Parts: sequence; structure tokens; C-alpha cells
Amino acid sequence: MRMPLKICALASGSKGNCIFIGSRRTSLLLDAGVCAKRINAALQSIGEQLPNDILLSHTHSDHFRYVPALTEKGMTLHYGHIMRRFVDVPGAEEFSGDICIGDITVSPFSVSHDVPCYGYSFYSEGSKVTVVTDLGFMPKATLEAISDSDAVLIESNYDKDMLAANPNYPAHLKARISGSRGHLSNADAAECVAYLAGKGVKNIILGHLSEQNNTPEIALAGAENALIKYNLSGAAKITAAGQRQVSEVIEVS
Repeated sequence: MRMPLKICALASGSKGNCIFIGSRRTSLLLDAGVCAKRINAALQSIGEQLPNDILLSHTHSDHFRYVPALTEKGMTLHYGHIMRRFVDVPGAEEFSGDICIGDITVSPFSVSHDVPCYGYSFYSEGSKVTVVTDLGFMPKATLEAISDSDAVLIESNYDKDMLAANPNYPAHLKARISGSRGHLSNADAAECVAYLAGKGVKNIILGHLSEQNNTPEIALAGAENALIKYNLSGAAKITAAGQRQVSEVIEVS
């Protein structure tokens, strides 16, 4: 019998990120860009407690800001060796490949961002979920490697027209966001969604949406239109994670 994995975005967006991953016997967090009080409240709302372990995708503040505070509460930080010179947390454990946390195998893979950054696939008893955000582009090899996931949380950061028209963003910031080491646009994410759905991924969460240059409605419409374009309408359930709301818990088995 396959053991399920659960994924829930406790917070997802440019102002703070924290993702919960759990099996029947193990749980962990990915990133902590929001405070412990908020994380605990979010976990309580889905019937979970603060785990013992936390992984780090990268050291930008919207992912790393509250990690040191959580380690002071007893959590163990796991971080990739490519982040070594950016992480100074007592008791943290460095990895250079797959690691096991309880009955969850964690498989990191590098993504293109302007600091060293990882996406992760999580495995437990035949189930697989993947989280990949903060990447300027999606390599075909990476997309293929995650296409056997039961659920994927993928970045859909910005709408190209909204970003271009945003008067509050200077040209250099727009270039950084839209560049190959920045973030994934709705249009690019939608193409990834269609590819994953075509390969059989049944649950897809759009994450890390910009509050300034995107809306859940626009991101979801783009993804759904991509499914229609490739005759895949209804092939996958697509939801959008929010900055201030806890997402639904997706359980796969």
C-alpha cells in the first residue's frame, strides 16, 4: 500500500514563503520567510504541529528571514553545500545530494536564480511531490525529471504586461525579474503546467505569485488556457497559493 504525502503552502509570495510537507510519520518545512507565530497558526489550522526539520531553498529574505529563529526553537536546518558561504546557523546540517528525513527522501536540484537556489522533490513509499520556485527559466531536463510527480508546486510569479506597466518598478528591477536568473512568468509557467498535465501530474499548485505584478485569477486563467490549447482541459487540478492564506492540503497516494 502506498503511503501518502501531503503538501500545503502555509504562505507563498514575494513577502514570505513557507511550505509544509508531510507523510504519515514525518513532517518538515521548506523555507521560513514568515514568523514562527504565523507558521504555528497555519500549522494548527491544518491539524499539524511544528516539525523538527526545515529545508532551505535559498537565502533571500522571503525564504530565509525566520529560519534562525526557528532553529533556536529546536528545529534542524538542512541546506545545500552551494549555499555554504551564505548560511551561518549553529547546528545546521549541510548536504550535497539526496538526504532522508524520517521516511521522506529529499532530492534537491539546482535552479537558475541570482543566488544559489534549489528546487526539491520529496518521496515516500511510492509517492512524489515537487516544489520549484525562484527560477528564471525551466530547463527541459528539469521539467522532464519532475513530470512523474503526483503533485507539483511551481512558480507563476508575474504577468508580463503587469510587470512592464508597473510604474513602481525601475527598469533594472523589471529586467532582473524577467531575466534568466529571475522568476518564472505566468506564460512560461502555463507551458510547464500543460507539459506536466500531459505527463499525468494530477495536482498542480501555482506559487510565489507577485502581489504587485500578478493576480491568482490571471495566473490560473493562463494555466487553464494552456490546458485547453493542448486539449488537456480537466487533466489536472490547478490551484493558486496565496501570500496571506493557507492553501488547501493536497494529499497524494
